[in-house]
This record gives sequence, C-alpha cells and structure tokens, in this order.
Amino acid sequence: MSENSVHSTEHLSAEPKPVLAIDFGTSNTYVTKCPGDKEDPVGVDFGDGRDGIATAILYRAGKEPLIGHVALEEFGDAGTEHDDYRIHAQFKPDLVSSAEARNDARDFLIGLLDLARRQNKDIAPLQRQVIFGVPSEASETYRETLRAITQEAGFGDVKTVDEPKGALYFHLQRKDITPAEALNGALVVDFGGGTCDFALVVRGEILHSWGDMHLGGRLFDDLFYQWFIEQNPESVAAMRRERAEFFVQAVRCREVKEKFSLAMALDPTTVYRKSVGDYGRIHDATWEGFLARARHYRPSETFSQYLRAMNPQAGAHLESFASGLDLLDWFRQTLRQGLAHEQVRLQDLACVILTGGSSAWPFVADIVVDELRQIERSPRLVQSDRPYVTVSQGLAIVPALQRRLAATQIDLRRELPEFIGTRIAPLIERRMDEAANRIAELVAVGLFDERIEPILRRFRQAGGSVADLKARIAEDAAAFRPQLEAIVTTQLARVLSGVAADTTELMQDWYRQHRLTVDQSLTQAGTPVDMAEGLRLADLNVYGEITGVVLALSTTLVTVLVATISGGAGTAFVMSGPLGLLVGALIGLIAGALAMRYGTGEAKRRAEQWEGAPLWLLARALSDTKIARLRDDLKGQVADKVAAQSEQARQGLEDQISERVAQDIASLSAINQLW
Repeated sequence: MSENSVHSTEHLSAEPKPVLAIDFGTSNTYVTKCPGDKEDPVGVDFGDGRDGIATAILYRAGKEPLIGHVALEEFGDAGTEHDDYRIHAQFKPDLVSSAEARNDARDFLIGLLDLARRQNKDIAPLQRQVIFGVPSEASETYRETLRAITQEAGFGDVKTVDEPKGALYFHLQRKDITPAEALNGALVVDFGGGTCDFALVVRGEILHSWGDMHLGGRLFDDLFYQWFIEQNPESVAAMRRERAEFFVQAVRCREVKEKFSLAMALDPTTVYRKSVGDYGRIHDATWEGFLARARHYRPSETFSQYLRAMNPQAGAHLESFASGLDLLDWFRQTLRQGLAHEQVRLQDLACVILTGGSSAWPFVADIVVDELRQIERSPRLVQSDRPYVTVSQGLAIVPALQRRLAATQIDLRRELPEFIGTRIAPLIERRMDEAANRIAELVAVGLFDERIEPILRRFRQAGGSVADLKARIAEDAAAFRPQLEAIVTTQLARVLSGVAADTTELMQDWYRQHRLTVDQSLTQAGTPVDMAEGLRLADLNVYGEITGVVLALSTTLVTVLVATISGGAGTAFVMSGPLGLLVGALIGLIAGALAMRYGTGEAKRRAEQWEGAPLWLLARALSDTKIARLRDDLKGQVADKVAAQSEQARQGLEDQISERVAQDIASLSAINQLW
C-alpha cells in the first residue's frame, strides 16, 4: 500500500472534530463553524444580522468592554455623555509593533467568546479544531504573537494557516476551480482592510508571497474621511468636542466607502451621496473624483495620530510621501514587483483568486488583468460575490474536504475499470461503427456510383477489351484518391470530436457523483473538447492511421485492376476486393474455352485483349444485380477497414482517461497536503 493510501486510510478512520475557523481581520472578523465530517460551513451571526463582527472594542470605565458593531454604535451614539469611553479598532496589522494593539486583540477575542456564551452560540473552541487565518506575508514573529494572544484569550492551541489557502479551498469546494487548477498555479490576491497580500500557490505550497502590511482598505477609509471634512469643514469641531474623529474616520467613513465601491461597480457614472452619521453628508462623489484623490493621497491628521501611536514605522512610511501617494499605483507596483519574481514568471497560472473586502473595488480586477496582460498571461479571474467570507469559510471546511477527497481517491481507483468497460468502450464502438458506415456510403457513391458503374454500363453496351476496361477503372480509381482521403479524414475527425464531447459528458457525470468538476477551461473553439487538463483525442496517432486506411483502400483498388488475371474455371482466380470480383466474373465467361485451346497463360492474355465478346455475354456478366452486388462488396470492405481503426482509437482514449484520472487522483492527494 502506498504512503498516500495509508494516509488516506488513517484520515478516514479518525474521528473528526468540529472546526472553528476565524478570519481575524482589520475591519471585521469572520467566525465560521463546520462539522468535521461535512462541508457545511455556517457563519456565526453575533446578533447584528450581518456577516462578521466589527474588529473593534469599546472600553468603559467600571464596565465590561463592548465589542463589534455594538461597541461602534454605542460610542457613536454616546457623544460627549461618556468621557470614559475609549474606542479601539484596526489593531490587527500592529500586533508585533504595539503592546497596546496586542492587548486590544486579546481583549477583543476574550469578548468574542464571552459574547458567544451569552448569546448561546455553540462555538466552544476547546472542543473544536481552531484555525486562525494569517496573511502569507506575515512573519513567524507575527504568527507566534497571534498564537500567544489566542491562547491567552481562551482558544487553546490554535493552528495558523495562510489566508490564501483558505480562499483556495473555498473556491475548490464551490467548484469554481478544479483540483488541477488549484495545483497547477493560482495567484491569490487578498486585499483586505489592513493588508494587501499576494501569494503564488502551486501544488499546495506558497512558492512566493509578497505584499504590503501597510496598504489596505483603511487608507481608503481615510481618503473618504478627508473627502467628507473637505465638504463639511464645520463637522471637525463637532467631532473634536465628542472625541469622535477616529470613530468617524475608521467606522462611518468605512461604511460610506463600502457603499460607494458597490455603487461604482454597478455604474461608474453614478453621482454618489451619503450621510456620515449626524455630522454631515458627503455629496457629488464621482468615480473620477475618487481616482483623483486616490492618486494624491496623504494621511489625515486623525489617521496619522493613530498610526504614530500604534505603528510608528507605518506612520512614518505614509508621511514620507510629501507630494502625496498614488494608492492605485501603489497596488499596481506591489503586484508588478511580485510578478517579476522568477518563481512567478516560470509558472503557468491557471487562475487568479480575488479575496478580501477591498478586492471588490473595480480597479483591483482592472489592474490585475492589465498587469498579467503585460507578461502575456490570461488566467481566469475568480471572485466570490461575498469575497470577505471566503477565507473563514474555506479554512472551516478543510478537514471535511480533505476527508471527502481521500475517500474520492479510493472510489475513483476502484470504479475506473468499470467506467471504461461499460461506458467508454461501447461509446467508441458505436461511434466508430456509425463513422465506418457513413464513410463507406460516401465512398460507394463517389467512387462506384459516379465513376465505376458508368464505365461498366458503357462497356456492357458498347463492348471492348477487358484490358481497356481495367485501365479506365484504374485511372478513375486513382483520380478518386484525393476525394477518398478527404472523406475519410473529415469523417474520422468529426467522429473523434464527437467521441471527445461524449466522453467529456460521461466524465462530468461520473465526477459529478463525487462532487468534482471536469475542467473545460482550456477548450478552444474548433478543437476537440478536452477533459480536465486535456483528454485531447486529436493527440492520438489517428491521422497516421487515416493515411494508412486511404493507402490500403487505394492500393486494394489499383492492385486488383492491374493484377495478372489467372485462368481456370474463371472463379478460382478471383482477386481480393470487389473489383477483383468484377474482373473475375467477366473473364469467367470466356476463360474456360480459351484455356482449352491455347493453354492457361495464353488464354489469360488473349482474354484481356479480346474485343469480340458478344454483347449478350457482357450483359449477362454485368447484369444490374451483379453490379449492385459489386457495390455492396465495395461498401462492406471500406466499412470493415474503417471499423478496424476503432481498436486503436479505443485503446488510445482509454489510456488517456486512465492517465487523466490518475493525475486527478494525484491532485486530490496533493490537495490533502495543503496545510
């Protein structure tokens, strides 16, 4: 038993634990739970009727902190009534650099578990496999810091998994991508609230990751904050009185930004308007206005103060751009830097996955497509309609998906011989028989009906020598050869394309039973349908066989006509092939008498040259019934020769199916090693 089989058996026999997966984000945190043996992820709603919970904590003197949207709303509604309120948010990117951010993260996660208990949410981390997603760009120090924080918060020993792998699993389970695509090469673009993360994932390994822990959606929150105060300068004094500047910047303006992004994705000509709490209203916001501001961004004083307190390095970096920072070009250059890396340049990317809330910006897909076009790449773009939940839900299904894929490997191996024997072999036999009969009929019409039969009928009416008859038939048979090649080649190519399409459909049905997808993304118009990475029937050596068929048929026709006619009773010297029967029938009438007088050899020569045969004798030898029989013999021989090709086509197709399934089984095995 192979190592993979042992692994699969152990994997299937182990009692699976339920899963709790957390995408701990800068703006929002998404919590998903999933049974260990079912791919049935369920997002945890903490009472707001929405996906996720705001990554924010409100400290209140003498009271337990509030977290999430409740904390944001409480702070926003309190105004100046509570001087002891302190709202903290956007602390995820700063866990390594800021002790305050670490404390905020720990308290937020403690509050998350406490909120779940009070709301009777069944998440119980100590009874589950707990997985936290982390940016692939995150350092080991960041990962260790996060694990320590989660341990202190009560989550137990958690596993940290690269967020791009979560997105990959999500789309794999949804059949947006195939196992082959997942392993051949996927570029995952994770553009969230606090980070911009790129990862090249090949065969389950992140070969290269890059990005910027400073670039993220919160910069666009600040862009809209500045846009708002520019249009509502009087709001600044009110926000300062209520100490709500950061709340408006990080929360209210983020809400405006998200709605603006959605509106622009639907119609970039929209003129956008939106209230910003009770502080005023942003108005006449257009896509052109957004682009102009994005190309000359500088952090606001409110955001700069936050960054200087939480992450001095990030604050200094942003403030270093005296003339302003082009956020869109920053994203483009960050992407371009990674695409120039050797590991990326050498890969044949199958797909690009866009994930993270900020990936919904229209410019993200535009820039990615444009940059890939620059390096002559055009992989498929894959994006969920809810890109912000893909990571948590993808991580949550990992154990159940791996369990299913391990079982699927076993099933595919077991079912393959029966699938080929009962589904594929009969399909090929039926299709090739249809093609053989179609080719035979076309040859019979083109060669016999239109060429040979008129010659025979003229000979029957006018007489002449057999040698001349043979020469005329040979000449017409040779002239027909190009047409014969065209018929055979065209019809076999058509049937092979049909076999490929039917086989793909059968494979789809079979794979669908195992919740897998047959990939046809590489299929191009005018080429045979391929399966997964390429069940390409045109790759068989069938066209060489077609040439062989043409040569065999033509050689048979010509050889029969030019062969030396033997004597005897006129039936013992019949040549192989239908035209041999024709010549034999004709000579049979006269060969007996001539042989008795001149001997067999001379009789044959004289018979071929003899031009005085009575017309009644020729009419008897070439009756309509005998001519029709000759046509049927020719058609049958052509059909037999074409049908003989089906064995090679069948074996070639079966070999390719076996190879394709073996590759898919290997892909499933590799996917099970993704984390």
